[in-house]
Amino acid sequence: MKHIWIQRILYPRNLSLVLLYAIISAVSYYIGYELRFDFSVPEDFQADRLSTIWWVLALKLMLLIAFGQVHCVLAYFRLPDMLRLLSSLLLVCLILLSMWYVYGGSGVPPRAVILSDFLLSFLAIAGFRVLFRVKASRRLTDWFGDRSLQNVIVVGAGEVGATICSDLIDKPRLGMRPVAFLDDNVSKVGRFIHGIEVVGTVDDLSAAAKRYAVDKVVIAFPSASTKRVRDVFELARRVNLDVDSVPALTDIISGRARVTTLRPVQLEDLLGRKPVNLQSDAIAAMLTGKRVLVTGAGGSIGRELVVQILEYGPAEIVCVDQAEIAIFALQQEVLQPSFSPSKWHSYVLDIANERAMSSLLEKHQPEVFFHAAAHKHVNLMEAQPSEALQNNFFATAGLGALASAFGVDRFVLISTDKAINPTSVMGASKRLAELALRERQEAVENKTKFMSVRFGNVLGSSGSVVPIFRKQIAAGGPVTVTDPEVTRFFMTVEEAVGLVLQSATQGEGGEIFVLDMGKSMKIIDLAKQMISLSGLQEGVDIDIEISGLQPGEKRFEEVQHLSEKLQPTSHSQILAFVTESSPSYRTAEAIEVLEKQIEVGDPGALKSAICTFVPEYTPPE
Repeated sequence: MKHIWIQRILYPRNLSLVLLYAIISAVSYYIGYELRFDFSVPEDFQADRLSTIWWVLALKLMLLIAFGQVHCVLAYFRLPDMLRLLSSLLLVCLILLSMWYVYGGSGVPPRAVILSDFLLSFLAIAGFRVLFRVKASRRLTDWFGDRSLQNVIVVGAGEVGATICSDLIDKPRLGMRPVAFLDDNVSKVGRFIHGIEVVGTVDDLSAAAKRYAVDKVVIAFPSASTKRVRDVFELARRVNLDVDSVPALTDIISGRARVTTLRPVQLEDLLGRKPVNLQSDAIAAMLTGKRVLVTGAGGSIGRELVVQILEYGPAEIVCVDQAEIAIFALQQEVLQPSFSPSKWHSYVLDIANERAMSSLLEKHQPEVFFHAAAHKHVNLMEAQPSEALQNNFFATAGLGALASAFGVDRFVLISTDKAINPTSVMGASKRLAELALRERQEAVENKTKFMSVRFGNVLGSSGSVVPIFRKQIAAGGPVTVTDPEVTRFFMTVEEAVGLVLQSATQGEGGEIFVLDMGKSMKIIDLAKQMISLSGLQEGVDIDIEISGLQPGEKRFEEVQHLSEKLQPTSHSQILAFVTESSPSYRTAEAIEVLEKQIEVGDPGALKSAICTFVPEYTPPE
């Protein structure tokens, strides 16, 4: 280690730095004497200066090296670096002063020279480091308005905004130059942060953008309300400014993102959703060290379930999906980077294959079962009602029976708000699946806790309206909306899955949980926001067309069936529905009747038969 340390000093760059520090220290020491004697140094003190400068200089260099001032990266000079520099030179000063008192001033420079030398050395070396940082972080052309850099207003003059500003100044390669701050706190207006002025409040954005020829706005308050983010976004879009934002506070705290990671404002930022506060200890108790099975693991919900379950350290996770490409992607992107090969298993498998699923459960003996596999596209299933029933109802009923037979502790069905007073075959098939699990729960021999979790649309999931709108916008439009009055509930996939896990910890068997989906949103408003987020104007750059309601589609999604009572749970964002009366039929009976209708092959008759078992189902005419 000693030889390595010496070799580092002898690097050409480090040797040059040692030489530079030596010159600065020698000049400071020389000037210290001149200042002490008013630039008329007596001959005897001139002799002392020449005889002491060598060992004083050696002492300084040793301590500068010891405090890391030679091996440092010159382009970075912040408060910790300055404190180390100050400490090294202050220690030299204290050593010289103590020597003066020990030797009575003999052979040691005068006290005034020691103090002057300390101040001059510190100011000279610190000044050199500051100038070098300026040279490295901002090119000379930048000081005179480098046109290759975008002028940026930072909205939020707090700690996050200051960090963003510093990062942009230090890294011109990011292509942005902060020119002003805006903040809602009036007391900050007129103050400077890293040399950049807080020029006004957020409401002054339009005037400030014109004054400073701004190209972009950076929203730097991760804890702000969604309404405030939306207001800033709208102000920026009115004056045709691009908008970037720091990640959400929850992502920063969890470590999924850094404060300085800028990204465009996303649809999720404008939804008005409350942050999810999970009771992680309860989820960990359910999953840590347990064997977990996830069906539909390659889909949007299933994949996120796998991601979040892995964070709790299960003993084994088994992933099932019928789509081989989805399973392959899950292996490559989630399972292999996160888990040792002995801890995860993936299968391309049809959940309706009872024999294969039985063998799977017998082999892995899962303790927790998340059933996310389903046909969920309303329009497609309306034309193929038999497929919806076979995959969503028959297969789920079969899996419930297998889970009970193999002693699964918890079985969680991912359901949908479309199961409430359904108008589509997809929604009705999910309602039948809920009822089948409730019947299984009430069986005398059953020890499995069956529960269902309902929630609304998930942003960005396959087949949802968001990716459809994105493709239409990318193609130049038009964006098609079925009806101007259609509203839907929206959640992010991370939020939905987190609350599914939370719901699973609370179920004692037989519950239907529903997630607090907040306020519903008009689909046409969603389309307008997505057009705006793309930097386009509705009616100018791209049009919205009304195409008419599709078969089975509702104008308004509902949150509660008439026969269900709403009950709070221990989590404010999860509610439980309890049905007072049991269905008047057996699941086996419903399956037998519906299978016969499927064999007949008449979709209309099949939908009429569904009404027998789901009276609240109203098929489209």
